[in-house]
Amino acid sequence: MMARLKAFPAIVLFAACTAASPESTTDQTASAHDPALLETILEDVRVGWEQGDGTPFYDHFLDWDGARYFEGGGENLGLEDLVVNHVQPEAELGLTLGFSNMQAHFEGEFAWAVVDTEIQLTAADGRDIHNRGHGTYLFRWLDGAWKVVHTQSASSPVR
Repeated sequence: MMARLKAFPAIVLFAACTAASPESTTDQTASAHDPALLETILEDVRVGWEQGDGTPFYDHFLDWDGARYFEGGGENLGLEDLVVNHVQPEAELGLTLGFSNMQAHFEGEFAWAVVDTEIQLTAADGRDIHNRGHGTYLFRWLDGAWKVVHTQSASSPVR
């Protein structure tokens, strides 16, 4: 009888662990730590920039109270400000945007991606702009998807 009682807690613990859903929170987090997920989001955002399409931004960004996005030294307050006053006008200038050398980093439900950037467009005053630089995208895992919560980029003219 004593041997069965000593084994009881181990059996209960094993049953409790295996009774969880097939994909536990740990499994979900592990599968979420796939750099390809962030690469897909960044590619959607890159194409959105070039086409002046806010859809990828509204799909992939978390528009939270206090959101600020820094691009090329400018600041946008909130997602709508970023799309309406930055994304759409730059697409009208013939923007081409390249992301390369993406490096993803994960810590639980937080991630960040660092990219090298290349930007080309013709400014409204006719100046040709060709810059290279770097960007950082911060992500939060929310409701089974990565959401961009902040961006920062900086570039300088190609010489």
